[in-house]
Amino acid sequence: MRLFSNVTTGFAILAVVFASIFANSAWAEIPDLEANKDERALSNPSYILGQYWFRKLNGSRALIDFPPSYDYVKDTLSQILPQTDLYNKTVEMTFLNSSQSNAFVIPGSHLFIYSDIMEIINSEDMLLGLLSHEVAHLDLRHYERQSKYAGEELSKTLVMLGAGIAAALAGAGGDATTALWLGGIANQAENTLTYSRNQEQEADRRGRQYLLDAGLDPDGMTKLFQALFKQALGRPKLEFLSTHPSPNTRLSDAFSTAPKQTILWRQQASDFEFFRATLLAYRAGLEDNPYTYLDQNIYHHNAKLFAKGLLSYLIQSPDRALGFLEQLDKRNSFTDYLQALSYAAANEKEKGIAVIKRRLELDPNNILFAMLDSQLSQSKPIETTSNYLYEQRLIWRANIQYFQSIGNKAMALHYRALLDFSQGKDKTAQYLIKRSENDAKDNEKDIIKSTSDYFKMIRSAEKREDLEEES
Repeated sequence: MRLFSNVTTGFAILAVVFASIFANSAWAEIPDLEANKDERALSNPSYILGQYWFRKLNGSRALIDFPPSYDYVKDTLSQILPQTDLYNKTVEMTFLNSSQSNAFVIPGSHLFIYSDIMEIINSEDMLLGLLSHEVAHLDLRHYERQSKYAGEELSKTLVMLGAGIAAALAGAGGDATTALWLGGIANQAENTLTYSRNQEQEADRRGRQYLLDAGLDPDGMTKLFQALFKQALGRPKLEFLSTHPSPNTRLSDAFSTAPKQTILWRQQASDFEFFRATLLAYRAGLEDNPYTYLDQNIYHHNAKLFAKGLLSYLIQSPDRALGFLEQLDKRNSFTDYLQALSYAAANEKEKGIAVIKRRLELDPNNILFAMLDSQLSQSKPIETTSNYLYEQRLIWRANIQYFQSIGNKAMALHYRALLDFSQGKDKTAQYLIKRSENDAKDNEKDIIKSTSDYFKMIRSAEKREDLEEES
């Protein structure tokens, strides 16, 4: 019996869906982003499109919701993004649990990574190669450029692709969902795939230049293609290759680049190992023998113990999780965060809070641990903001707990509405914010009204792009 619901078919579909739906520009013509300086502005139709689906996918059952892993990738991206011409250097991230290997970006600077691809990526420089390639797609505005190549079959394709997305998000069976999107893809696959391959090679070259400019080792990208080539020999349906040039073509292109002297930058090796272990711990839940899967795919001793602990926590065995964590000979933000969560789940909140306090002594402004501290102690959260959804979720959850603990129903509903809206549950969010408005005190009405106006502004922007759901 599998430990988690197997939603991998739906998200394998989404990988192809996004590669086509966004590469061909969905609703109407997306204007050139040159006219929109800020890639993440509501005046930018591409951002509205990307944010709409970003919210939907962040409400899916496949979401990997372990904040330290997002912190790690945010810090890693910070080495690459300054080398780009993107005006807005914020790239939102979502990690999805899937038995398919893929990573992709969608308009508005949104990055998605599937857990299974970390079987292939076993070093930090390979991950840097992947991230630089995906960021290059955003910097080169590939989705907007390819919109100009959309053909007469676009409208029929979009109907089928949209139905496929809806079915995948609803958890439809593989056969039903596949039937919906396959016909649409087939109508335009040849021309789209050819152009896509050109874009992929362009992204490879631009991505390698980012690494060189940042003083990072560009050979990570070559190692990534080598690993993809090796994996493709035994896995002909490797999703990452579905619209990409063949690995040997990319290897040849990579080797043709003249070598340059670089300064290899690395975070602590453990950071990458624990990020990889996080995604593989979720991925293990899709296997019949998850602990054996982790033994076979993780070689770093501490990372393996952490992964087994995280898996145990995810399947609601916090005591077993704590047992694995006690065997560690080195600790970091990943292990401390999991230990605090496990203590709380084992009804030992005070021990969890003690772990958090030790971490906050080292880094008082750490949003992850500050919000977890507030949530476990039900104390008032510190005043802070963030541009990243994974941090905003923590802030909202901490506020929900706090306002519930003091009996302030209106503000608890307000933050719950924000959380639901971020997960694409628009109707529920609207219902909650109305209830919040009705129960609010005078000094709370302006805050709640501001959130209500924000919801209306987003819905209005989506309506302009024909994205608003029917009532």
